[in-house]
Amino acid sequence: MNYARTLFPTLMFAPLVALSAADIRFEDVTGPAGLREPLAGLMGHGGAWGDFDGDGRIDLFVGGFADRPDAEYAPAPGPVLNRLFRNDGGGKFAPVDVPGLGVPARTSGAIFADLDNNGTLELYVANNAKQHTGRNPQKPAQAQRSQLFRNDAGRLTDISTSSGACPESLFTARNVGVLDFDGDGLLDLLIVEDKFTKAPRSVLLRNLGGLKFADASEAAGLPSDIFGLGLAVADVNEDGRPDFFVGHSNRLFVSQPGNRYREAVELAPVFKHAPFDAEDWPCGAAFGDLNRDGRMDLVVSAHSVKARNRVFLNGGMKDGAPQFREITAEAGLADVVPVRCPHVEIQDFDNDGWPDIYVSAAWVDDGRVTPLIYHHDGVRDGVPRFSPPRTIAMPMVYYPAGPSGDFDGDGRLDLFLINWFAGNHSRLLRNDAPAKAWLDVRVKGRTFNTMGIGSRVEVFAAGHSGEPGHRIGTQEIGTGFGYASGQPAVCHFGLGNAEAVDVEVRLPDSTVVKFPNTKACQTLRVEQP
Repeated sequence: MNYARTLFPTLMFAPLVALSAADIRFEDVTGPAGLREPLAGLMGHGGAWGDFDGDGRIDLFVGGFADRPDAEYAPAPGPVLNRLFRNDGGGKFAPVDVPGLGVPARTSGAIFADLDNNGTLELYVANNAKQHTGRNPQKPAQAQRSQLFRNDAGRLTDISTSSGACPESLFTARNVGVLDFDGDGLLDLLIVEDKFTKAPRSVLLRNLGGLKFADASEAAGLPSDIFGLGLAVADVNEDGRPDFFVGHSNRLFVSQPGNRYREAVELAPVFKHAPFDAEDWPCGAAFGDLNRDGRMDLVVSAHSVKARNRVFLNGGMKDGAPQFREITAEAGLADVVPVRCPHVEIQDFDNDGWPDIYVSAAWVDDGRVTPLIYHHDGVRDGVPRFSPPRTIAMPMVYYPAGPSGDFDGDGRLDLFLINWFAGNHSRLLRNDAPAKAWLDVRVKGRTFNTMGIGSRVEVFAAGHSGEPGHRIGTQEIGTGFGYASGQPAVCHFGLGNAEAVDVEVRLPDSTVVKFPNTKACQTLRVEQP
């Protein structure tokens, strides 16, 4: 791989408040946060938000490639190793020393997840251990397999070998998916392996309990040739179990009875990608309800210098199978982006009540960063419409990973953009959009996973619970979507100027709980009855 350093028949704008792309803006606070100097020279490629110490503030893991000649890491004297930072509040982060974490590696992704249901988040680091020759002299980094760290009340311990979660056969790990595919209440792991190794094979690891994992790929009916870069997980066939889409190979797998999966081969022509050249790869993937019809639509980003990011609308179920159609041009994303766009998320960054589409490309003007976020402009004839913040043209830059998360707790989603190139640096971008109403929803399980992953959350205008025409949004709680990035397990909804909303939550055990007239601007914490 070369890393050169319908719901509404007419046009409707958000009924809550009409904003524009100009209302999405960020302030670079990397230096004041204490994150610039420790990461100077990082050849970054993966990162994750997660509250590993349980203090209510999301912390940050940052990983990169440490296999290149020393000179490529200037101003650092040599490779910059993976780092964990504690969020100390007040916009400040402090490095945390974790034995076994700061080792030379080629990290391509990470997630925080409670894998033993004890209320603390483990850290999984996906590493590329494919051997190279020639200009990559840092041999220890090339040999480092993926890692799993157990969390004991905020103290992380490397259990990679004993857990079975980091098999020796997994060479080029990329995205890390978190899902409970067998419904036993324990979170399983789906590790996506890329195409750039002999006989690539992504692996589904069943959680056996006690932080022990076993390969369940064959038992789940998954073929042995799944390769990819990014990953998205959501219930698209409406059976209450997680389905998943793998970016690059562009394959959708839908759950079946008996804890098995079927590839939706009938959708292969819809998702097919005709590459411009040998490095034109679909990459990140994200599910989200783009037109407020309650279904999970799909956005796929591209790891190409001629990036064609694509949008697919979910048309619901027909003959037992989900239906998708491409609406990229209609949605306003037809322009080719002249830099790579690896990571993608569907999030409401201006809290106007409509989800925006963010990809990890940006403009940098005199140090000010403008991420490429396509602003949601409303729905016409059932199709969501988006517009970029400016004309898409060079000069632009890209970041391999860039997870969202509200690090300062102000109800606006911030970004951490993880830098690869000399002359640039990783950026903590604080969201400074005008203050609007919002709601975060977290779910805590008792018999299902403590993170509530797999819960579906629907928000309606107050007094109109369950009425499709008054739906504000639908999301599923998850982490590890997009590319090389991990997000907090929370559903964030912008509410515009609404003071209260109705909330419905379908839990992983299919129980539905309702919260009428829920006040805006708070975190709703839902516990399994």
